[in-house]
Amino acid sequence: MLMDDDRISTAQAIALAINTILGVGLTTLPRELTKAAGPDCWIVVILGGIFALISALIIATVITRFNGKTFIEYTSSILGRPVGFLVGVLYAFYFVLSCAVVLRIFSSVIKNFVLESTPREFIIITLLVLSFYLIRHGLEPMARFMVINTPIWLITAVAAFLFTFNKADFSELLPFFRTPPDKLLFGSLSAALSMAGFEVLMVAGQGLNTTKHVYKIALVSIATVTASYLYLVVFVVSVLGVEETKMLLWPTVDVLRSITVPGGILERIEAPLITVWVIMVFTTLSPYYFSAAITIANIFNAKEFKIFVPLLFPWIYFLSMTPQNVLELESWLKFVGNLSIGFGFVIPFIMLIAGSLKARWGKSQ
Repeated sequence: MLMDDDRISTAQAIALAINTILGVGLTTLPRELTKAAGPDCWIVVILGGIFALISALIIATVITRFNGKTFIEYTSSILGRPVGFLVGVLYAFYFVLSCAVVLRIFSSVIKNFVLESTPREFIIITLLVLSFYLIRHGLEPMARFMVINTPIWLITAVAAFLFTFNKADFSELLPFFRTPPDKLLFGSLSAALSMAGFEVLMVAGQGLNTTKHVYKIALVSIATVTASYLYLVVFVVSVLGVEETKMLLWPTVDVLRSITVPGGILERIEAPLITVWVIMVFTTLSPYYFSAAITIANIFNAKEFKIFVPLLFPWIYFLSMTPQNVLELESWLKFVGNLSIGFGFVIPFIMLIAGSLKARWGKSQ
């Protein structure tokens, strides 16, 4: 359970949501969207943002009805204790599996582009240990780290664009609106899945100082993420072109490797840029890890969540090492993305409807 002083402000919650969503998806999203919609990839980002916002607003509405309860307590009160327990177990599994996929994608990118000779096990354990250290200090220190990190990646993104502006060909995004509606909808679903992560507030929402501004948290965080992904897709496609973006496994990383600083001041500018990306992956992993631990603590009504952090460590590591190759990893990523529909939209929607019906039934008595 959270301590009384382990509370976060609205600004910290916004930073937490944004940094949770932005992470490993930055490396693959341009490829997925160009395959789905070609030059209209930027349109599906906007549509995906709308879908993600609807999901976030549903979750925000559920959070406002907690009334001091934890996520598991609220779920149990409207769906019954057995169902509430089952939902909690499923959410914990989802968070653990998300951690594993994030770690495995991170290790694959780092091993392919930066540390070719370093064992994958060492890369995964290093980031997992750092996340372990951060979340054991609680929700507020983790959210404070997110606030510090936000301007770092924002400045880095702007600098990367300035260094590659001379290579950009925005005609690659032409012609507009040539993609069939069914492909646009399919692509927008991929974009929306890449914006998964707001659901961590389903369990971390118990640490909010107030729920009065939870809709603001949803609106600002999803709008920021949508704008960031829109910038990313336009940035990558205008530099690489639509066809090359479709073929590259990690197109964003390839663009970073192509950046050069005028005057040759820095020979390998991609090193500090990838370092910033590593921090962004860290800020995605940590909230999922924390959410898994706090969910299990709430299931067993434990007074302290920290005991569950080391218990989850080997399971996350084992799952992250399970995929044998890139194809299996892609399958795992799609599976987690499909799960996010259920845990970020379907279950919150069912809870919202069930809670509303129970409240009306109670008033009629």
